[in-house]
Amino acid sequence: MQDEANIQITSEIWVAAYRKLLERQGIPIFINRTGDKTAGVILVKVSKMDGLASLYHNVLQLTGQREWSEYCSDTEERINQIIKKQCLFDQDVWILEIEDPKGRHFLDDFSLLR
Repeated sequence: MQDEANIQITSEIWVAAYRKLLERQGIPIFINRTGDKTAGVILVKVSKMDGLASLYHNVLQLTGQREWSEYCSDTEERINQIIKKQCLFDQDVWILEIEDPKGRHFLDDFSLLR
């Protein structure tokens, strides 16, 4: 039997579950780029719809656990430039965009392993 700490789900399943969570909260989410369905890196852009945005990525901690972390918070234009560069570097990346004036994303509360 596999230990829960070692269970990994595919990027495609994680995105589908995360999308469902946000839709239940009434928060618009868009999949701007579909990456590798199995193990593509996922970037989440949170637009506050006022010209500002934050970009989140999932990082491996020294403990071996994965955590969502804010990569950058800046103007939407700057965040879009960062995303564009990442897409040129990594063809398998997923780009998700959330539009919420309050900046809610629920990444810290979303318990699916990734």
